[in-house]
Amino acid sequence: MLSQRGGIRVVLPGVSPKSELRAHIRSVRRALPEHVRGNADRSLAVAAVDLVRQSAAETVAAYVPRRFEPGGDLLVPALAAAAPRLLLPVLLDDDDLDWAAYDGRLAPGRLGLLEPVGPRLGPEAVAEAGLVLLPGLAAAPDGTRLGQGGGSYDRVLRRVEAPAVVLLHPGEFLADVPSEPHDQRVCGAVEGAREGYDTAHVHWTKGCPMPQHWHSKYRSANDGG
Repeated sequence: MLSQRGGIRVVLPGVSPKSELRAHIRSVRRALPEHVRGNADRSLAVAAVDLVRQSAAETVAAYVPRRFEPGGDLLVPALAAAAPRLLLPVLLDDDDLDWAAYDGRLAPGRLGLLEPVGPRLGPEAVAEAGLVLLPGLAAAPDGTRLGQGGGSYDRVLRRVEAPAVVLLHPGEFLADVPSEPHDQRVCGAVEGAREGYDTAHVHWTKGCPMPQHWHSKYRSANDGG
């Protein structure tokens, strides 16, 4: 649990730093005004399309945002228009992810999550992607990503060699994120535009080298970006 003492956030005994941070970010996300969230989602959709074009990826793996997740209803249509082939996840019973190509249709799947309706391609299909855009609650300059806690995307990240970039709401790219040995790092994070701004901010992390063809536009954390 989280306690307040004189305005200072205190983690109570028995609660891990990751669990406390998850609870805090989920609470902040729920409290975001609709117009603030909408502005951030629009900027993320634009930035995601730009990453697709910069990467020249023929196959892009992404996700269908749940309520309050970055990208909202705009992300999938924007990516589908930009990517020659878009893979979206299907949650399996063991919390691993299968994949299917998006054909414009989504249907409720396990736990009520929306998923593509096409033929299942298997968990290893994500390795075909030239760019992976994934959800998260936070990320840090060293490439640490905070997920929802199910481990689905840690398994995904072990299968891919392509740049993996997490999409975030404003304020979720943090100086430090708690991690454990099994956590997989991401190459970058896109932080949605804050209120009053239109452009999302791309952070390249130390989680992996930046592809050479992106150097003209994005600087890595190693270069002070």
